[in-house]
Formats: sequence, C-alpha cells, structure tokens
Amino acid sequence: MSRGPRLEFPEISSSGGHDQHPIDLAATGFVERHPEINWISPHPADRGPLMTASMAAGSGCPDLFWAEATDAQDWGCNDLLTDLSEELMPFRDDFHPLKLNETFVAKTGKYVGWPGDISVSGYYYRPDKFAEAGFPDVDWDNLTYDEFMLMSAEIAKQGMYTFVFPADGWAALFMYALHQLGGTVVSQDGQQITVADELGVQAMSIVKQLWDSGGGLDVAWWSAPYWAAFQEGELIGDFAAAWARGFIEAQVKSPEHGLGKFRLAPLPTGPGIKHRTGIWGGAQLITPKCAENREGAIAFMKYAMGSLEGAALAGSWGIVPSYRPYLASPLFLRQTAPLFGDWPFNEFWAEMEQELSPTFYRPAGWGAVNAIIGREMPPIMDGDYSVEEGMQRIVDIATPDFERTMCRM
Repeated sequence: MSRGPRLEFPEISSSGGHDQHPIDLAATGFVERHPEINWISPHPADRGPLMTASMAAGSGCPDLFWAEATDAQDWGCNDLLTDLSEELMPFRDDFHPLKLNETFVAKTGKYVGWPGDISVSGYYYRPDKFAEAGFPDVDWDNLTYDEFMLMSAEIAKQGMYTFVFPADGWAALFMYALHQLGGTVVSQDGQQITVADELGVQAMSIVKQLWDSGGGLDVAWWSAPYWAAFQEGELIGDFAAAWARGFIEAQVKSPEHGLGKFRLAPLPTGPGIKHRTGIWGGAQLITPKCAENREGAIAFMKYAMGSLEGAALAGSWGIVPSYRPYLASPLFLRQTAPLFGDWPFNEFWAEMEQELSPTFYRPAGWGAVNAIIGREMPPIMDGDYSVEEGMQRIVDIATPDFERTMCRM
C-alpha cells in the first residue's frame, strides 16, 4: 500500500460485531482511484470515548467517523466538526430531506455530516410460516395495526410470534409508530421535548395494543434466544431496519432456518398514519476539525455516499445509502440477497424511502429522551399508568438529562 497521505477511519463495530464495515468496502474503490492514499481502518471498541477525548485534546483525531445522528448533533453543536455546507449544498436534491435534517445543526446553521445510511425500515416475515399458521393470503400493502394484532394473537396461540417485545421495554417500537404518525420526540430546533403531545400518546397507544395482543416474543433483541427463535420458526417476523439483513443472514444460514424464504412488508397502517416506514439508527460521515486530512475525508464522503460506484460498494453490505441516484439505479434495484432468494428486495426499500417522514427529528438531547422511553414502557404496558400519565412521566424524568445534553440556542 502506498505510504502517501493518511486517511483514517475507525470502523464502527455493532453489538453483534462484523469483520468489515460498509465504509471499508467503499474504501476499496476509493483507494483504487487514489493510490496515493494510505487507508487506515482500525477497530477500536471504545471508538466513541476515543473520538470525544481526541476532539477535546485537539489532536489525534481520525479523519472520518461513522456517527449516529445524536453524536453528530452534539459535536456539531459544540463546533467540533468540519462545516460541510459548501460541499453538500450543490447535491442537496440527491438526498431525502430527513437525512439532510440530521446533518444540520440549527444553532450554527451548518451542515456537519454527509448523509449516510438512510436506515429505512419494514417488517421482515416468513410467508411460509404465516401460511402454516393459517394466514396464506395476507394483504400486507393494506394491513392495519388492528388486523395485525388480531392475527398476531391467533398465531401466538399456536406457539409462534410475529414480533419481539422484551418485557423490559423496547423503544424502537414506539419510535416506529411515532414516525409513521408524523410525530417527533424533540422539536426540530432541539429546544423542547414533544414526546407527550397528541401524536406521542397515539403512538404509545399503538404500542400498548401490540403488547396486549400477546403476539410479541419476550426475548432481548438479537440475543441468543432471539436468533434461536428465528432459526426454529418460533419467531416468524419482526420489525427492523434495512441494515438488519446482513446480521440476520449471519444467523439464518440454511433453508431449514428460513434462508431465501424471507420477505418484506410496509409497517401496518391505520387512523392517522401518514408513513409506512420508520428509521432505526442511520449514521452519517463526519470529519472533526482536528483531523489531519479533512480534504481527503471530504473527497471520500463524496465518493462513498455521493457516487454510484461508492454507494454500490457500501450498499452491498446491507445498508441503504441515502444517495437517491443510486437508489433509482439498476445497481440497487436489481440486487438479490441470500435471505430473500431471487425476490428483488431493494425495490421495496426504494418505495419505502419515498415514505420517510421529513418531520422526525433527532437533535442533541434526543438520546436522553429515548433512554427513558424504553425504561418507562413496562409500567405503561402493565397498566400501572394510563398512556397519557406515562408519557408525561417520561417528559418529567427525561427533562434533567435532556437539558444537560441539548444544544442550547
């Protein structure tokens, strides 16, 4: 490898772990175009604390970082990240407004990230298992939550489950419902918790109905019992993001376990629902001000998440890059994957990208509220509090941490 300018990217390892990050895949093409670049991609388990410490010291920073929206918002609020506004604005129409929102810091008026994984989501399911349970002809395109819950209750009587709902709470389910309704946890400017408004109450009411249906399997998400339930046909569906595909394939390795038999459906519909998808995660590329090779980092962003070639390399891992020209191209639409057999699954994700809500915001402080939602779900589900009371408790409990971590204008 050439010993030219350094371009360092600390790979992000998930809770399940993987040997190669999607950005490393894009780097193979980038380095071919720029042989003078010395691509360095270590795998630090403590990447977040290391990033924070290096920015505080003003030295030793990586050139690139795959940042969750709330991290980018927090660091951007404190003016620690490179302003990408001038570089990104000529290409703004190439990205969904939701993903642009996540890179924009209201306090500074700067775009501090390059849109990365769109994290569009849907319902993964086994048609063969639904048929086995007596539901061979589900109209997934028009299925309502009420219908889904009734079906789930009937299937649970047969010892099979249509989604996961740990007894200690699962905030992702609430976030999906809230996104579908057009709501948000925190206001766009990050100054107010909005989770207990009318849409928040309605979203938690949907989640309470899911709980009451009994169709949710009580295991921790992506735990050993979770994967065993998938492999054994006990868990026949679940709500998850597009990036989950690669992790599921790592566990579902044979037709006996369902390989090639999975399909995707929109999230259920119902009164007030505007969007048939949601987001879970979805990172962006950032470069800190203290990076040594910010110019190289920006060139890489434009290649990896702003060109057909780069997006195709990164997208081959399982994420859905935000770059719309790629999402409309045969490179994306004609992909197949072992989990789905010959079924053109990316045509579904392209449709769901159009369904994303532009009013679901995750500014600094969002994480503090999200943590309390998960913690306070169980007493709401158990009926210790009404949904309205429970949502107000979430606001009251989350406020101190929210005010500590929010980006004050």
